[in-house]
Amino acid sequence: MIVIVRRRRARCAALAGGCCALVALAGVGAASAGAAAPAPSVPTPLATSLQSGAGTWATLPMGLLGQPLNTFWQLFFRPAGAATWSDRVGATATATNGGLVLASAVGQPLLAAVRPSNLLRFSPLIATTDGHAWEDGLVPGGLDATPGALATAPGGRSLALVGGGAGARVLASAGDISRWTTLGTARGLAAAPAGRACGPSSLTAVALLAGLSSATEVPMVGAACSRPGVVGIFTIGAQTWRADAPVVPAALRRGRVTALSLRATEDGLTALLGVENGTSTVVVAAWTSGDGTKWTESPALVLSRGAHLDSFGPTDGTGSFVLSTDRGGVTSLATIDGPADGWGHLPPPPRQTATVAFDSTPAAATVALAPQGTTLTVWSLAPGGRDWTEAQILHVALTFNSST
Repeated sequence: MIVIVRRRRARCAALAGGCCALVALAGVGAASAGAAAPAPSVPTPLATSLQSGAGTWATLPMGLLGQPLNTFWQLFFRPAGAATWSDRVGATATATNGGLVLASAVGQPLLAAVRPSNLLRFSPLIATTDGHAWEDGLVPGGLDATPGALATAPGGRSLALVGGGAGARVLASAGDISRWTTLGTARGLAAAPAGRACGPSSLTAVALLAGLSSATEVPMVGAACSRPGVVGIFTIGAQTWRADAPVVPAALRRGRVTALSLRATEDGLTALLGVENGTSTVVVAAWTSGDGTKWTESPALVLSRGAHLDSFGPTDGTGSFVLSTDRGGVTSLATIDGPADGWGHLPPPPRQTATVAFDSTPAAATVALAPQGTTLTVWSLAPGGRDWTEAQILHVALTFNSST
């Protein structure tokens, strides 16, 4: 079970190594902390959704998206069995201009981390089992700008990806989400034989895969490889790295591959790979067997020329979704259920959809979350339906220019 530090907002000075004004000034200054990390071959948008025992969560940006200081990442929640969503970003008690990263596992609280922005140099971490009561932790150094930068496991262990670029580190927590130790580094991976074959330009995702013993989990790390056709998925232990990755189809081996996401399931590991293949982006899903030694790859999902990824994440079980927008502004939503399936396409979600959300109930509708300024419109698509219908409108209280 995770040991969670009690709420201590009044003690933020001790965490920041300065006065509490540091958190209050998180909206002042540069748009992000530290030097910019090298861009991965395929961008990894932060907007996403996931499920926890309490319900479904989603994070997306709102406000004036062309202005970093007036872009506010919100945390939305729909309780299990409910039809409506609510905004829970107030639980962070910190400016969210830098983005939010989510993680969940069976029997564990949802974890939500605030990425550093402006003068904030660490990631406040909050946890909840019911969406109402929250507890605090922190990740030193600040989480990377990727939705796979945080992972947790049923046993209570957690991983975090911090630092960015050549200085990235993989941190591990044994249960107390305010206490982290360094498990490995990007420099260590680049120097290892397994890493030299990849030529990692950045680390992109972490996961904890159930080991042969139910009491242990195997740390997994994803990377963006600079060497064409190489998939960067590795296991790490005792400062040693070992490649443990699928093989992309032969037709894609001239492209650079980014491990977009890694997700541990009851069946093994689910991965999404992005391949920059000339003028187009291709996404491939891959799954391991239960012991993690054999991979099965999906057919390629080829995005239209010039399209960009908007969001990706889990549907249910071993399933995944990919949301993208083409040059003309038309949004596409593709899903895949597992190793025995191919990609399927749902009717295009409404324009301005930032992410979508799914429910574990087969008869539940798919939801599209479309923000515009301070308004979030929730659209619903019934199973087998052809048309999205407006289900809810939320007016979110945002205070513009509050970071100056």
